[in-house]
Amino acid sequence: MINIIWITTQFPSSKTDTKGSFIYRTVRELAKHYPITVFCLYSIVPPIIPMMKDIKNAAKIIKVWRIKFPKHPQAPEDLNARVVYVKYFRLPRGIFQYLEGWFGYWAIKKYLSGVAKENTLVHATWLFPEGDLANIIHKKFKIPFLVTLMGSDVHYINKNTRKWRKAKSIIQNASMITSVSQALYESLEKKGILVPFEKRIITHTIYEFENFIIKDRNQIKSLLGLEKDTKIIFYAGTLRKIKNIDVLIEAFSLLIKTESNTILLIAGTGEEEGKLKSQILKNNLFNSVKLLGGLNSKEIINYYNAANIFCIPSQNEGTPNVVIESLLCGTAVVASKVGETPYLIVDGKNGYLVEPGSVSSLKVKLLEALSNQWDRNELRKSILHLSPQNVLKEYKKVYDSFFN
Repeated sequence: MINIIWITTQFPSSKTDTKGSFIYRTVRELAKHYPITVFCLYSIVPPIIPMMKDIKNAAKIIKVWRIKFPKHPQAPEDLNARVVYVKYFRLPRGIFQYLEGWFGYWAIKKYLSGVAKENTLVHATWLFPEGDLANIIHKKFKIPFLVTLMGSDVHYINKNTRKWRKAKSIIQNASMITSVSQALYESLEKKGILVPFEKRIITHTIYEFENFIIKDRNQIKSLLGLEKDTKIIFYAGTLRKIKNIDVLIEAFSLLIKTESNTILLIAGTGEEEGKLKSQILKNNLFNSVKLLGGLNSKEIINYYNAANIFCIPSQNEGTPNVVIESLLCGTAVVASKVGETPYLIVDGKNGYLVEPGSVSSLKVKLLEALSNQWDRNELRKSILHLSPQNVLKEYKKVYDSFFN
């Protein structure tokens, strides 16, 4: 029997915690077939710089810092796997980020002797710090490891930097580098890091096919207090610069001149929220563009169903969960031609692709998508190849290759 050590910095720690829920779903299904121990690491960063800037409130800053790690973390009740929540201290990123794998190793070292045994492999999500930590475990315990590329771990690597050299070392030592997107391998190649073809395989996350379902659009609109005749464009995700939400708002400001009975709903939180509010006011869009804040899983399913079109205009992506979730709810997608998205969206079949950052082409494709009479059941069928059963086959192929 193959034993799995799964390393991640994102995993739910309570009934209301949704952090890393996509990893949890994958582990939940895999744990039905393999013994799995999950190490969820919480980095606790001493607030040195904030304290230096605000000496008078240093005690308050320390108090807030101390409660970042959940006091009584609890693994999801339906998970047949052992979950170890570990707090590890690290210094502010910069030159110290290259020691983060070691900080994680020192935090979990005492647990490893009981799980790093024969027929064991380490599975790390993201290159940093998880892949770095897995590489250290590999060297110390002589057990194989694999790393799954998720997107951000690749996008923020700059060529010929210390991080770049560490990434090359991790990939060289790993037995397998899986990815949620073929495009991530290509991105690494452009940065001068080649993942050998024999080490490559695509592994998706498990999606909640049973929860993301098609509902009556008019009933959901009524439930959400939205007019039945109003056309809705919906975005959900973090409010970060890389997501190009400002481009979406700009395209919408042009679109609404001809499609006045349309609104744009934006769900999520992030550092760009203030700038987006200013952009909405500047363009006099406060009656037609609404920032919804964060949504729970039930709420977001309702908004997917209420929307006529889902839009994700990002500059970079891996495999965006929101694209798959929207299609499962029978809502067509207009998305940037980045990451795995071109492998998911076929123009005219389940949505449209646009070049990232192009306001004019985004406006044109949104208008085209709004005018199309989409068959919602066909939209859902377009993504059925990513069913839990098929994704499990991807992982089984990877895991079984280690000890055969």
